[in-house]
Amino acid sequence: MLKNLIIRWSIFFIVLTVVYFIINAKVHAVAQASLESALTFTVPVYTKDELVNNIESRLKYLYLRTKGIKFYVYKVKRRENLWTIAKRYGYSVHTIIGCNPQLKTYNVNEGQKLLIPNIGGTLHPVQPNDTLKTISEEYGLDESVLKNTNFKLSNDLKEEIFVFVPGKRPLVDLLNENMQQKYALRELFVSPLAGRITSAFGKRRHPVTGRASRHGGIDIAVKQGSWVGAAASGVVTVASYDVGHYGVAVFIDHQNGYITHYGHLSKILVRVGQRVKQGQLIARSGSTGRSTGPHLHFTVKRNGVNIDPLQFLW
Repeated sequence: MLKNLIIRWSIFFIVLTVVYFIINAKVHAVAQASLESALTFTVPVYTKDELVNNIESRLKYLYLRTKGIKFYVYKVKRRENLWTIAKRYGYSVHTIIGCNPQLKTYNVNEGQKLLIPNIGGTLHPVQPNDTLKTISEEYGLDESVLKNTNFKLSNDLKEEIFVFVPGKRPLVDLLNENMQQKYALRELFVSPLAGRITSAFGKRRHPVTGRASRHGGIDIAVKQGSWVGAAASGVVTVASYDVGHYGVAVFIDHQNGYITHYGHLSKILVRVGQRVKQGQLIARSGSTGRSTGPHLHFTVKRNGVNIDPLQFLW
């Protein structure tokens, strides 16, 4: 009786063991098959031209290589420009230009796409002889700052196309030729005062007459009596309290083919023939002449032709 019981239990355990190994083998086979059929993730490879000209590719590239930085594809809205967009995100227009190497002009159109970061900075296009040290020195940063914002950044940058440099402007000599020329113009003038641009250069509906007209400069809204500085060094050619629709105005000849106008002033602090330096206070803002409120009308003329002041001013 006992012998039969032992034989039966032995057979039961043998069968149970065989079943276990069969089931285990099948489970392993299924798992292996599933693993082999799973999609293998590979890091996309991009060319420099693709990253320069395709914003979506640049977004994906930076997503995998930067840390703590968020990038967005932004569609320009009606009446927006680079300055208003930059102000919305709390940094300078240099950031938008530095993160959008496809730009060849400061002008943008409604619906145009831009790559926008959540913090100020620029994309550095990696050059053949660049190292982590040389890039850090060019921008005046510690190497640790670059490592903290870029994944797996070592001294060997052969596989890198762009490196994000936080808090810095783009290096002018690394911009495309068109933007290098634009930046060169920026060295000629500084803004006569800080304020909000309420009317840009070009076609508009006149705020007083209501008629369609061409605006020969830009209007900068400021408080009554704000200080106005010379945009560049030169000689005062007009300093009058009655200059037609300008009202109180000052004109400065910069003696290089450029002349600037400052209109709708409340007070003049210079005289005709006086030589002034860039940034020197020349007047106070007002609302004289044909005006709907306190602001500065600022005009730039080159060889007698009005040109857009935003080509020169940030």
